[in-house]
Amino acid sequence: MEDVRRILVVSRSTAECKSAFHYGVALAKALAAEVSILHIEYDPFEKIGFRYLASLGPFQEEYLVRRKEIREEIESLIRDEETGGMTIRQMIREGEPVEETVRAAKENNIDLLVMAAHEEGRVERIIYGRSNHEIVRRLPCSILFVKDTKGGAE
Repeated sequence: MEDVRRILVVSRSTAECKSAFHYGVALAKALAAEVSILHIEYDPFEKIGFRYLASLGPFQEEYLVRRKEIREEIESLIRDEETGGMTIRQMIREGEPVEETVRAAKENNIDLLVMAAHEEGRVERIIYGRSNHEIVRRLPCSILFVKDTKGGAE
């Protein structure tokens, strides 16, 4: 594990991502590695044209509110760790989650990617596809999937 110098934690807007964040930070401390957190803001409603359907407008509004709350949660997690002396680089990107994850890993020469292990539900699979599967196939680095300690992956 001495070759792990750059760790990237992926936030996918789920509760399980907090566990992944804590694992990534703990590993970075133990290995004296750099750690970054990648948060991808992706509007599936815009991508598939839902914004034009008035009946789905409330869902999009709820999604946008939740996206803002998630960004605030991530910033709070980072502040807490930085108070303890850890430096964490935050990357916020907009775009398709698999593409942006792979691009960030390659651009930053990431040695280890840490992300939550959860099975995508039907709606998530329709909107995002099978992103865990795609990420595993395309990344040039090792991946650590973290299960939520309060009950495992869905």
